[in-house]
Amino acid sequence: MITPSQVKVWFSYACQQMPGAEQACIYLGEPDKGPFRLFDTFSDSFTHNELIHSNVDAAMKRRKSVVTRVDADPLANENNQLLAVNAVQAVTDINSRNYLVTTPLLIDRQLYGAVSVEFKHDPAAKTQDFLKQVETAIRWLQFLSLVDSGSYASTGDAALALQITARALSEDASTAAATAVVTELATRLSCERVSIGFREGRELKLFALSHSARYEARQNLIKRIEAAIEEAVDQRETLVYPAGDNSMVMLQAHEELARNHGGQFICTVPLMHADEVTGGVIFERTRAAAEFSHETIELCEQLAALFAPILEYRRLHDRPLPAKAKELMKSSVSGVFGRGHLGLKFALAMSVLIVVSLSLVQWEYRISANSVLEGTIERVITAPEEGYIKDAPARPGDLVSALQTLATLDDRDLQLEKLKWTGKQKQVSKEYREALASRDRSQIGILRAQLDQASAQIEILDKKLERTVITAPINGIIVSGDFTRALGSPVERGQILYKVSPLDGYRVLLDVNETDIAELSVGMTGELTLSAAAEDTFEIIVDKITPVSVPGEGANFFQVEASLVETPEFLRPGMQGVGKIEIGQRRLLWIWTHKFVDWLRLQLWSWW
Repeated sequence: MITPSQVKVWFSYACQQMPGAEQACIYLGEPDKGPFRLFDTFSDSFTHNELIHSNVDAAMKRRKSVVTRVDADPLANENNQLLAVNAVQAVTDINSRNYLVTTPLLIDRQLYGAVSVEFKHDPAAKTQDFLKQVETAIRWLQFLSLVDSGSYASTGDAALALQITARALSEDASTAAATAVVTELATRLSCERVSIGFREGRELKLFALSHSARYEARQNLIKRIEAAIEEAVDQRETLVYPAGDNSMVMLQAHEELARNHGGQFICTVPLMHADEVTGGVIFERTRAAAEFSHETIELCEQLAALFAPILEYRRLHDRPLPAKAKELMKSSVSGVFGRGHLGLKFALAMSVLIVVSLSLVQWEYRISANSVLEGTIERVITAPEEGYIKDAPARPGDLVSALQTLATLDDRDLQLEKLKWTGKQKQVSKEYREALASRDRSQIGILRAQLDQASAQIEILDKKLERTVITAPINGIIVSGDFTRALGSPVERGQILYKVSPLDGYRVLLDVNETDIAELSVGMTGELTLSAAAEDTFEIIVDKITPVSVPGEGANFFQVEASLVETPEFLRPGMQGVGKIEIGQRRLLWIWTHKFVDWLRLQLWSWW
């Protein structure tokens, strides 16, 4: 149970220790019943009353923290939305507007009221966690409520607890925070010297000394302080020197510290964190001060319980990266070989078993590549003369026989040309007969030459007329060429019209990735599966590996030629599928990881 005086002292110190707190107020009432009224304010000029009332009501109804942006214009605040309703959610994205943080006071699961703090805008504090500051302060009030009433009977002790907590949280570095804590303890508890030490592995090292940021030169004092703290840590209890008559504890290190360095009264408190002793704090008083009373010893223990988790967390967080990695490895090893963690041990054992099995088991290693089927021979049919397409019934995929008509060209111009030369031949023939009758030798020679010319032209035109009918040169299938929708289109002499491949011979072209080409050699066997017959496989033999790579699909590929051992009748040129070339027996682990290992080697080589 907390009293209003304790809350007042706590609220005053909490507002002073929260960086950026501009204004604040606290509402209190009867636990879980109310009514809840304004109890205290941090600033006499606190504004935004309507916004505060709405946020306080929302925080107490939901029993969760509420964060609202606060504009300079009061009218703009009416449109502000609640930014956080999760009690552990941090506030980021700091802009030019202030933030109003409202958190319920929950102690022993009872609602005592709410605290509302307005934080001013700070461009340098982009990662400042305003919500966490308020909730951390409330946690210390909750802790004070759980402590025995005699421990914090006075408001001075409560203020000291808050001051020590603020010191532990205020500094940037853990060593500076620890130094500020022990210096504050030495001043407030009338001690000549207060020191704190933490375990580092198997040894205990001094971490901070009051009123001194640099103490490395005082080696004898440091060693004796560390020995005294370790003496209390080993016995896991608070040690007080001089001890009572009925004491059964060991105080040899404390006695040596008192004899050599002037501390007449010594109290050493072990620091506990997560049920483990992480270090200790030692209080030293001279003869001029009073010895440690039972109440003072209890106060020291409770103060140590307050700041021990904070300093331990900050010390661990400030360690260098190698130390953090070492600690992580140590915790992982202890989780594997220590007690408990059966699930982790089982998973690790299964992983080791799988890796060992993969390292021992041999499996057939095969290289996969996209494949396409082509004819071993491909006859090209070109246009014999310039002309126009008259008819073209053949299409790709049609089975054709030798001398089968594929297309015809328009022959009207050739027919007219032949008719012209035929008429001229008749005329010259008539003149030639007349010259023979008149026995005109010179005319006979001239007409004989013209007659031979007309006969030659007619013969040429007959050949051209024959070539207007385009036929298949062999039995096979038309691979390319479609003029069924291009009737009347012009063609040039030598233009490719059709490609015909036979059906009795095929070759397989495989696109092998450049990372796998070194494993291949001529004569290797494999299997081919076509998309048109996925249920069947066909044996292939590697015949040729081209030494030129072709880029495609983000990688370089080498084209490998292979032949089919058997040729089923349903095969057609242009069919696609996947071919797999058998390389030989390899370990399963190598088969599954060698590409990644090769890639990693290449990356490391490029970096170094």
